[in-house]
Amino acid sequence: MKRNKKAKKWQLYTAIGVASAIVIGAAGILIFRQPSQSAVKEETSHIVTAKEGSVASSVLLSGTVTAKNEQYVYFDASKGDLDEILVSVGDKVEEGQALVKYSSADAQSAYDAADRAVAKADRHIEELNKARENASAAPASPQVPTEAGLPEQAQAGTSSVSSIDSQISDAKDNRADAVAQLNKAQAQLDAATVLSTLEGTVVEVNRNVSKSPTGNSQVVVHVVSNENLQVKGELSEYNLANLSVGQEVTFTSKVYQDKSWTGKISYISDYPKNNGEAANAALGGNTGSKYPYTVDVTSDIGELKQGFSVSVEVKNKSKAILVPLTSIVTENDKNYVWLVDDQKKAKKVEVTLGNADADNQEITSGLTDGAKVISNPTSSLEEGKEVKADEETN
Repeated sequence: MKRNKKAKKWQLYTAIGVASAIVIGAAGILIFRQPSQSAVKEETSHIVTAKEGSVASSVLLSGTVTAKNEQYVYFDASKGDLDEILVSVGDKVEEGQALVKYSSADAQSAYDAADRAVAKADRHIEELNKARENASAAPASPQVPTEAGLPEQAQAGTSSVSSIDSQISDAKDNRADAVAQLNKAQAQLDAATVLSTLEGTVVEVNRNVSKSPTGNSQVVVHVVSNENLQVKGELSEYNLANLSVGQEVTFTSKVYQDKSWTGKISYISDYPKNNGEAANAALGGNTGSKYPYTVDVTSDIGELKQGFSVSVEVKNKSKAILVPLTSIVTENDKNYVWLVDDQKKAKKVEVTLGNADADNQEITSGLTDGAKVISNPTSSLEEGKEVKADEETN
């Protein structure tokens, strides 16, 4: 019986040993085969052609839609008392239509007086002309010649005509002065009625204008034209150097997020909005000066309305060699791209970068138009080594 127990134990140990050997052997097989299974497959390079183009602008501005043509009628106490406002908010007006009328009693009196003065001058001139005609037509009677060679009556007639001519000249001067006063009175009378300078819509009327000394700054009527809109805003001094009049823009409104409009920059101020701000900026008091700008809308207005806040993107008009952003390799503060030559060999060249957008990078030096660039360079690339590449993509 004892021998049997030992035999069983031996058989058990033997079985365990065999099993262990099998496991160890299997592990050895796994360890041996693993490197082959995880071997990294060499990545195929993608080739693109460097071409001249423009990156999307990175200059973003904000602005407000306003009327390009509008008219403000301010209270003017020099014209007299405000007699009547002839329009209401929402009225459509034509160019030349009366908007506001001042009390014109004084202006009318001045006009009437000047008109009478002109008429009086005309009558005086007419009377003098008749007197001259009579003096010239008076019959001459024979007289003894004088030492001067002319009869005395003839001398008297000549003197009378000359005197009348002098009076006519003075009368014409008086009439000219009267006409000048008449024109001045007519201008004052015309100014008593303020006319619209454009075709548009009345958006503001103030019928309770103060007659105080500060009343002249109050708006009586405000007319705008909906046909011509523009965008006004302010840009920072940091964007000033990158923008110029004539650049095209696109802009959008949160009101209609699926729509966009186009325009052109028509004005950029040479001076900051507030000179005090510029001084503070120089002293580090703020983040920089702000310069007013204007954009004329060139597309159909559509649903665009005055007062909309818009986001403006300025289109870049400069040209440069463009490559994908992913093709740029930076080493030791220098920038490189990998090229593929005619023998499909890799070549690394140093380049100088310009502006960039979400997809493309400007190359300002180091690369020529038409160069074959690897858009997905890897660490396995080596100078002069043949490159396994797919078809060209752009």
